[in-house]
Amino acid sequence: MVNVVEKLFENVLSQLPKDDAEMTPEWPGENDVFDTDTFDEPSSSDEDGIVPYDHDVLSNRVFDRLTEGQSIMEPSSREKELVEGGIRVRGLEALAFYKTRRLISMHPFPGRWGIFYLRQGIDNVAWDILQTYPGFKDPRALARNFLQAHEHFHFRADIQTLMFETTLNKHLYLPLRRALKGRRTHFVEEALANKQAYSWAKTQNIGLQEFAHDFMALQPNAYARFDEPTEVLSGEWIANVLDFQPPGCLPRLDLAPWVEALPKNFMRRSLCPEYVIYPHRLESWLDPAWVPPPVIQIIDDPKVRDMLASKFHQIAIKWESTKKKLLENRTLRGLNFKQWPKEGPGVYSVRIDDNFRAHLRNQGQGLWVAYLIGTHKEMGHG
Repeated sequence: MVNVVEKLFENVLSQLPKDDAEMTPEWPGENDVFDTDTFDEPSSSDEDGIVPYDHDVLSNRVFDRLTEGQSIMEPSSREKELVEGGIRVRGLEALAFYKTRRLISMHPFPGRWGIFYLRQGIDNVAWDILQTYPGFKDPRALARNFLQAHEHFHFRADIQTLMFETTLNKHLYLPLRRALKGRRTHFVEEALANKQAYSWAKTQNIGLQEFAHDFMALQPNAYARFDEPTEVLSGEWIANVLDFQPPGCLPRLDLAPWVEALPKNFMRRSLCPEYVIYPHRLESWLDPAWVPPPVIQIIDDPKVRDMLASKFHQIAIKWESTKKKLLENRTLRGLNFKQWPKEGPGVYSVRIDDNFRAHLRNQGQGLWVAYLIGTHKEMGHG
């Protein structure tokens, strides 16, 4: 049965002029301003399985039924590498994504639209939550709700754009996505979607806020801007959507409140279909992605040793603990171990505590040199 949102899409899109592929905003070349994203559209094959995630009957949800009574198994090392690399390169969309109804006939999964979860995406987040909060009784449900909060914002933004399109009688959504090809992770909508998920996490009574913060801080470009002021992020989104301004433009603060102006009857989560994908081959969804280089040995540069002995002696013990964790498991979310291209190729950044970070340079063969330690602000992390 067609719901109210699907009817809205049909009514509005049928009245808009034909979308013209020539009507794509022209922005500075990606080599001038943007890094090239390694991923634009998800893929699928006929061998991939997919099942609906039933909203309406909690006791009869397909995914819950399929996993009922199963313990959560630790993901394999290969799966962890693919997922962790995907998060750092593509953001949360490596684990789940939203497909607009405008593209219902297109891949992946022609004939379906809405929110799509990779089974391994839910399982990996659930495993991490279980390790962080071992007493929580249903980490899979928590993982799904966490991912859903992000993707549901994309659904809301889609409907909001549809409202603008019917008012202006022109396409906005598709031309903007064409312009964003190769730079999707820079789109401020990802920051707003992560902010929505972070706000949801803060409502949970098990301390999920810290987990969510570490999870999002790992993600690239706009994804990591989730803690910037909502008004600024919303204003930039409006400028992107209405004025076709590129990512990083000046925000339209005059129109920022419109981002939260969607009628409530369109915001119900049950109006957006959800599916769980069972990939035949996970690499077809997550490759190519960054895999953290091995960390076998960490050497402190003389400058770092001097800083720890004088200026930052109070964190010397914490830094030793951080190095030990890197050697044991470089993908730990709390480490926030990620590339830091601002200081050249092979440079990475790691979190020591809430106030301090260290930068390391990869020497190859598992050898790293820590060459700088300082506060988050001093190190350029805001």
